[in-house]
Amino acid sequence: MTITNNYLTHNRPYTKRAKTTAIAVHWVGNPGTSAINNRNYFQTTDRSVSSNYIVGLQGEVICCIPDAEMSWCTNQANSYTVSIETCHPDWTGAFGSRTYASLVELTGQLCKKYGLNPQKGGVIRHYDVTGKVCPKWFVPASKGGSDTADGAHWKKFLSDVAAAMGIGNAAVSKPASTNTLRYDWKQGQAVRLYKTKTQLFSSDTAAKASGTLPAGTYYIYDGKQCKLGRFRITTRKEYCGKTPAGKYVTGYVSVDNFREI
Repeated sequence: MTITNNYLTHNRPYTKRAKTTAIAVHWVGNPGTSAINNRNYFQTTDRSVSSNYIVGLQGEVICCIPDAEMSWCTNQANSYTVSIETCHPDWTGAFGSRTYASLVELTGQLCKKYGLNPQKGGVIRHYDVTGKVCPKWFVPASKGGSDTADGAHWKKFLSDVAAAMGIGNAAVSKPASTNTLRYDWKQGQAVRLYKTKTQLFSSDTAAKASGTLPAGTYYIYDGKQCKLGRFRITTRKEYCGKTPAGKYVTGYVSVDNFREI
């Protein structure tokens, strides 16, 4: 997934949220239109509407407003949610495979960034705020949407986001002592990477991994949580906190890969 920043200058309130307690998912309600079509609509319409992100028909993602700022998308929830508008090919509201994959990945990254659990209220629908049939694919048919009576589409989406974060059913089966997601790692603390190949990123926002690390013991470089739930790590304790960081930091690793020693 690649995120392109194409910030709005119109319909952007430039207001920082004091808190972020949920990610709000939407559909564009305009079948067949692309991410850039909808971004440009926000830029030119007289209506007070916008969104932080738009996921397109080919899985492309446009950031219209930085996610630390409010957008005009989710009514009274604007003050505490990051909004994602999602494109769809037809009026059922079903998302194509590429769109869905990027939506899952983006939602998971934002949940990690803000410390949210998608299965415990960290991800919501526009429908949950106002009762609007949005996103249609995730609203039960009895309420005007395209989901099943028991909300199977919505439940699967939340499960897929949790799995992408490493907190799905597979993770739950592991011992609780080794499965707790933490964001309070301290400088110099030893951590265990338990996978044979753990994704290593070159920066806090890189969408693609630059390589992998083998399982083993590593050390938290400075204890500062970076974007997307990543920490900088290093291979030796005496390297922690030393400058320049580029000389001593091995790279960025997502917090869901850490296990305490």
